[in-house]
Amino acid sequence: MFGSCLCGEINYEVDCFSPEITNCHCGMCRKFHGAAFATYGKVQLKDFRWLEGQKLLTIYPSSSNAVRGFCSLCGSSLYYQITHQKNQLSIAIGTLDDEPSRAVDNSIFCSSKPKWVQQNSSIPEYPEYPEWN
Repeated sequence: MFGSCLCGEINYEVDCFSPEITNCHCGMCRKFHGAAFATYGKVQLKDFRWLEGQKLLTIYPSSSNAVRGFCSLCGSSLYYQITHQKNQLSIAIGTLDDEPSRAVDNSIFCSSKPKWVQQNSSIPEYPEYPEWN
């Protein structure tokens, strides 16, 4: 699957998402995406490649636990990475140019979900970040 930022200057390729694709309702993800939630697919670095434009990435340390990457030209939110999980990224699914290889697995930080968001009861929801991640 191929993906890119809004201006098309940063391009990447993902072989597969593993272990999950998640809707995150935490305040940081909502701010970073300007939406009710952000949908991220975890990808192991062995299954991910920057194709071009990596020099345009801006890395923002959003907390002591995570950094977020975005395009310095168009501002597209591209990924976040948990700082102690150096072998994987969580790619913003909305930046894919192709359809993802699978559906959303769950929603997290639902305790932070805005009241104006409709519940999707077809996938598991967790009030915070599950322990198994």
